[in-house]
Amino acid sequence: MPADALLVTVIVVAIFVVFALTLAWADRQTSSRRLDSDPKR
Repeated sequence: MPADALLVTVIVVAIFVVFALTLAWADRQTSSRRLDSDPKR
């Protein structure tokens, strides 16, 4: 596998990983607020 193809593959995988971590972080932020607000009612 040429070095440039390997570099592009690593960059694309890194972009997907960052996107997945961002979605997981945002979901955790919103779901924790939702769970915190429920017992206070």
